[in-house]
Amino acid sequence: MERAMRVIGALLSLALLCVAPVTVSAQREQPAVTAEVVVARAWTAMFGDRKDHDIRSLYVEGRFHGKDTPSRMTLKRPNLFRNEVASGVLVFDGRRAAWVERAPDEAGKPRGPELIEPASWRHFEVDIALLFPAFFDHPAELRGIEKVNGADAYVLQVALPLGSRVTYFVDATSYLVVRRLVSWDGGADPTLWENVIDGWLDVGGIRFPDGYVFEGRQGREKGTYANVRFNVEPADELFVIPAGLE
Repeated sequence: MERAMRVIGALLSLALLCVAPVTVSAQREQPAVTAEVVVARAWTAMFGDRKDHDIRSLYVEGRFHGKDTPSRMTLKRPNLFRNEVASGVLVFDGRRAAWVERAPDEAGKPRGPELIEPASWRHFEVDIALLFPAFFDHPAELRGIEKVNGADAYVLQVALPLGSRVTYFVDATSYLVVRRLVSWDGGADPTLWENVIDGWLDVGGIRFPDGYVFEGRQGREKGTYANVRFNVEPADELFVIPAGLE
C-alpha cells in the first residue's frame, strides 16, 4: 500500500509539473491593459462595430441650469464646434473662438461678431471633449484604476492641444465613461471641475450620455441632452470666424 501511495504521489507531481508551464504561459499571453486597449474597448462600448471613420460629426441639444432654451451644439471631428444659444452663435474653428452672431444688448443696440478673449479659446476644446471623449481624437495616458460608486474605473487623462486637460473614468466592466474631471487651464495645481454621467441614450445603437450631473449654483444639478444625431454632415462654412476680427 505504501509503495502504491508513493507511485500515485509521483504521478500527481508529474502531472502538476506538466500543467504549471501551460498555466504560466497562458498568464504571460494575457494582453496588458494599456491606454490603447481601454480606448478601443470604450469605442466598442459606445459605437459597437462602427469604425472610427464612420463617426464624423454630431449634433446635440443640451439644457443646463434650468434653461428652457437649449444650446444647439454641432461638432465636426476633431475640433470644429458651433454652439447656438439664446444670446447668439459661438464658433470655434480649431484655433480661435468668436461670437459670429449676437443678439442686441439690453438697450436693444445691435451687436456684431466679436472675437473671444484668447485665454478662453482652450475652453472650447473642453466643450468638445464633453460631447465626444477626447481620447478618441487625442493621445491618452492611463493613470491607474480608481473606484467610482464602488466599482473599478480606468483613469484616462488627455492633455488638449490648447492647454486644458480632461480626466476620464472609464468603468472597468461596461467601458463607458462614468466620471470626468476638467482642468480648464491645465495648471500644475488646478481646481478640477467634476461631472458625473449616470444615464445613457440609445441613438440608433450608439450609447450616448443623457446628460451629466455637476455642482451648480444651487447645489447638485443635472444638465440633459436631447435630439442627438450623428453624421449630420455640417458644412465647413458653419465654423468659419468672420474675417477681420482681432
